[in-house]
Amino acid sequence: MAVYKDEANGTWRVIYRYTDWTGKPKQTQKRGFKTKREAQQWEWETMLKNRNDYRN
Repeated sequence: MAVYKDEANGTWRVIYRYTDWTGKPKQTQKRGFKTKREAQQWEWETMLKNRNDYRN
């Protein structure tokens, strides 16, 4: 999980790695956050969502 600043357009992006329900490693990313805080919030919410999906 990492948050990077895209210098070309001044926005932030998140790269998030996780393991899907079949056990395969996956990677996703989301771009275009105006602030680092927004990017980190999305990362945190996504991590919690994926974690809760395994418990239910």
